[in-house]
Formats: sequence, structure tokens, C-alpha cells
Amino acid sequence: MSTIATPNQKLLQGVPPNSPERVLINHPTQSATAIDGWKSVLFGLPFFAAGFFIEFVALNRIDARKNAPNWLIATVGSFFFLAGLFLIVHGIRSAIRKSAYDRAAKQAPRQPWLYDFRWQREGFTFSAFNSMLQRLLAALCWNAFLIPFFWVGTTQRGAWIFAVFAGFFALIGLLFWYRWAQMLGELLRYGNSFLAYNNFPYFLGSKFSARLRAPDHLSDFDELKLTLRCVQERYITSGSGENRKTEVVCFELWGSSQMLSRSQLVAFYGQEIPIEFSLPEAQPSTTLSAAPPTYWEIEANGKSTHATYEAFFLVPVYKPQ
Repeated sequence: MSTIATPNQKLLQGVPPNSPERVLINHPTQSATAIDGWKSVLFGLPFFAAGFFIEFVALNRIDARKNAPNWLIATVGSFFFLAGLFLIVHGIRSAIRKSAYDRAAKQAPRQPWLYDFRWQREGFTFSAFNSMLQRLLAALCWNAFLIPFFWVGTTQRGAWIFAVFAGFFALIGLLFWYRWAQMLGELLRYGNSFLAYNNFPYFLGSKFSARLRAPDHLSDFDELKLTLRCVQERYITSGSGENRKTEVVCFELWGSSQMLSRSQLVAFYGQEIPIEFSLPEAQPSTTLSAAPPTYWEIEANGKSTHATYEAFFLVPVYKPQ
């Protein structure tokens, strides 16, 4: 569930603790990474080249002194190779999208909803399967990263500290697996979710109305919280020197919520749940094509003592033209 950051959590996100900004933690981002376009391509090339070189060493295509088995060298090389490949592909895709956006904006400058995002006029599907798969990949990558440290700590004399280090972070990694198992259970029980739009697009200063197709086992929940919010992602740089890092941070610019009780949910069993909010006028329009983006969403969060349900739906909210 997305929550508002405390002052200490703000500091961890690189935001001054006394800042009035509402920072969202544990919130899914639309930005894959805090770098886009040709900068991403250039940044990824050295990693790609290094990974390519290391893999050739592991395959004995390059004569080099080896202090580890080929499988371990290949594992390390794959980290660099895949990281570089991801940045290159991400950069090229974002550059292509930017070019396509510029062309479409010239043709229909007053209708950004036609090219800002690949909207489906009927509504938006939240894929619980994709969310579960992303969490699984994160857990696998975390554990794969620790393999070289375990090998050094268990095979090299006096290097036991590496095994301790890897073991400590492997325990932390159990949180990834716990959350993955939780998301798998949610997928199997509730499946994917769909938010049906009553209008397309929605305009600031007007009414927002939509229908949430009730998930299976709606009676599991004591309450269902529905939140409409405007989210702005920013690339925040914190630290200095070798500890300097840039990450994607989500800010809630505006939000409004409504709560449905168990008795209300029972009445909607097998039906669609109507959602209605008043959209403010003085808020940003959706710009999902920007880097970083600004967007509007509906978050549905159901909870009880034994069950959780979480889904995020992008909604097309734009300034009236």
C-alpha cells in the first residue's frame, strides 16, 4: 500500500525532512529508471562492453588469467551485460517514443490524450500477474548478485567475512520472497482488475466517474479504500562522491479518498463498484510521455485481518482545451 513518507523517510528519499511535499513510499513507478533517451544509451554502453568482454573470457575466447571458475565469471559478466543491455534498449525506446510524440503533437496539438499514452477508451487493466512477475525477477536478481560473495567467502582462505556479508543480505532478501509469495496469493485469489471509464478523457475541473469491476472474493475485505491522486515522479539525487545516487521518487500533488465498508461491499458482490470524485482545476495535466512523468491514478486497496488487495489504474485526466 502506498503511504505518505515520514520526515525520516523523506530524508532517505533525498528530500528535506521539513519539506511540505507529500512523498509516496512503496509506490509503483512509471519510470523504469532515473535516466532516459540517448543519455541512457551512452551510460549503458560501458556496462554492455564490459559484460561482453567478461563473457568472452568465461568462454575462453579471450586469453586472460582466471582466479575463479568459468561459471562464476560468466555470472558476473551477465550482471554487466544485462544491465548495459537494459539501459541501451530503454534509452532507444524512450528516444523513439519522444520522436513519435513530437510528430503527433504537431498534428493534434490540442488533443494530447491521443498520443500521450496508449490509452484504451474502455478502461484500464491492472495486471496482478505482471506485478507478481516483476517482484519475482527482483528476488531472483537479488539472490544472483550474492552468489559471487558466497563463493569467495566459502572457498577462499580468510575471506569468511564475504560469506557473512552475503548471508546477512540473503536474510534481507527473504522480504522480497515474502512479498512475492503474497502477490502470488493475491493473483490466484483475486486475479487481474479492470477500471471501466465512464468518459474519455476526463478534464480538470469536472467530475470523474468510473466503475471498478469487483474482484473475486469481495467478501474477504473489511473495507475497500479508493484513492484518486495526481502523482508526479522526479529524479532525486542524494549523497555525494561514491555514495551519490539518483532514484525515482513519487510525489502526491493532490489526492482524495473514499472508504467502502464490508456491508457496502457485500451489496456490490458480482457487480461493478461505482467511483466518483470531483477533479480540481488547479492541478497538472497528465503527461505520461514526459521523463519523468506526471499522471493521475486510482488506487484500490482492500484489507482485512487475513487478506489484502491492491491495484493501480491510470486514468486520462487532461486540461480542457
